[in-house]
Amino acid sequence: MAIYAISDLHLSFNKSVDIDRINPENDITKPMELFGWEKHYDRIRDNWRKLIKDTDTVLIPGDISWALKLETAMNDLQWIEQLPGRKVLSPGNHEYYYHSKNKIRKVLPSNMEWIDADYTVVEGKVVCATRGWTLPTDRNFNETEDRKIYDRQIGRLRLSLETAVAKQSGKDIIVMLHYPPLNKTGGNSGFWELMKQYNVKYCIYGHLHGKAIHEAVEGYIDGIQLKLVSCDALQFCPIAIME
Repeated sequence: MAIYAISDLHLSFNKSVDIDRINPENDITKPMELFGWEKHYDRIRDNWRKLIKDTDTVLIPGDISWALKLETAMNDLQWIEQLPGRKVLSPGNHEYYYHSKNKIRKVLPSNMEWIDADYTVVEGKVVCATRGWTLPTDRNFNETEDRKIYDRQIGRLRLSLETAVAKQSGKDIIVMLHYPPLNKTGGNSGFWELMKQYNVKYCIYGHLHGKAIHEAVEGYIDGIQLKLVSCDALQFCPIAIME
């Protein structure tokens, strides 16, 4: 009954598919081979099956599907459904199909759960989530365009943590973000300050790919274990964060 994590699956099935019988020419709308991800869905599937049992849980913090509409995203979500274990999902910056928690929760398969600005309980641990955003210390941060979203996302993480602590006092807390809460330019972020305030034990995040993986901040910092879990950073293999 372990807890694993992997993000940025970037699936794009244009119809419901059998997980073992995928025809890239007919079933895939956005081939990730363009980014060097050769049949990454097969690699995820095979690695997942080697590691994950039905009693385990996999946390997936964002960029799950390229779909623009929920009906199309269901092809990708149903592909994930066929894999072992319970899945806890939260949004990334490419979740264009996601407009309402209630709508997506109504159509999710029974072994999958969606959290955003709230929490769930996994193996006696509290899991909180929000998307996050570009940090003010990032060179691409635009004060006019990004500040409002950044502040709103901090508020959503605060709501998640406040609610979790009020209702699940004493349990260790894991935070799922899509964007990194720290970067190598230095300095804290509002996300990181909140996590320290609420004594978060573990934070996972995705979003970084390719060369950006080498700029990721990871490790045990300020009492929090911080880990990048984007697909290519993990060689398309879920990683155990608590066993």
